[in-house]
Amino acid sequence: MRLFLQKNIYKILAVLVIGVFLVSLTSCRTNSNYWYTNVYTTWANEFHFTSFWDGFWGWSVSILSFPFAWLCSSIGKVFGNSYFWGIVFTTIIIRTVAWPIYSRQNSMSIKMQVMQPELDKLQKKYAFRKDEASQTRMKQEMMMIYKRYKFNPLGCLFTSMIQFPIFIAMYEVVRRVNLTTTITTSNGMIIEQYGRFALANTKLFGYFELNGTSFTVGALHDKIFCLVIALLYAGVTFLSQKLAQKKPSYVKKTSYNTKTNDQARQMKMMNTVMIVMFFFIALSSTALAIYWLIGGIYQIGQSYVGRKLNERAYYKMMNGKM
Repeated sequence: MRLFLQKNIYKILAVLVIGVFLVSLTSCRTNSNYWYTNVYTTWANEFHFTSFWDGFWGWSVSILSFPFAWLCSSIGKVFGNSYFWGIVFTTIIIRTVAWPIYSRQNSMSIKMQVMQPELDKLQKKYAFRKDEASQTRMKQEMMMIYKRYKFNPLGCLFTSMIQFPIFIAMYEVVRRVNLTTTITTSNGMIIEQYGRFALANTKLFGYFELNGTSFTVGALHDKIFCLVIALLYAGVTFLSQKLAQKKPSYVKKTSYNTKTNDQARQMKMMNTVMIVMFFFIALSSTALAIYWLIGGIYQIGQSYVGRKLNERAYYKMMNGKM
């Protein structure tokens, strides 16, 4: 168990930090008048926070949410006020613009795989040397390995923190862009009013309703459609995890497998829990499930291109050492 924690410490830290941010954002901004319950009006209104912590956690999301909603609405209007195409192309554009962030995280992951054999040897070298001097030397040698491969131990954590506001901002857009509000006119009439960026065409293929539908809400065919999209997303996530765990060919040539069966089972369990968790969240909203599905497919393409670029950089780095 200790070896598993040492090898996966940065992944675990990243998951914990993301979990803390998620709980903090959802719990704090739920009390705000501008979390899921209000339509988009003006950018200034996105910054009406109800408390210090509300603003502390929410300001970065508020900066991004309004422009993302404008982009989604503008694209959707080009395609006949289509909510679906607005989500699809906004997801692709934002992920493309944020490519350097995702690429850096992927690069750090590949570097970790390349370094792992050397780190394993280092762990074995000092396995039974627990005195302070030996532990200090081990840390120094570890830092030398990091320096040789230009690896920043906090890099993965930092890129995950940068990605998170983008993730939540798009999450808000999908959930809020077509919300309605009720207003009372001067003569006492109550009318329903859409927000600034609402898209009227909320059906896919003119049949499947996306706005406000889920596995529990909507017509039977809409519920089935939500289930299918959520299952597809779970499958894409599973495939993405498998590709991420697959070592590049140049790593296989020089490394060896040091994972025990217990460590492999623990990692598999963590991945399975993550898939199941996001699957059930996807069932809560058809539009959200589509957003995650498109993002997952795009991420697989990003990972493939990133692996090719990392392979080229690896051979260039190794040739430079010769």
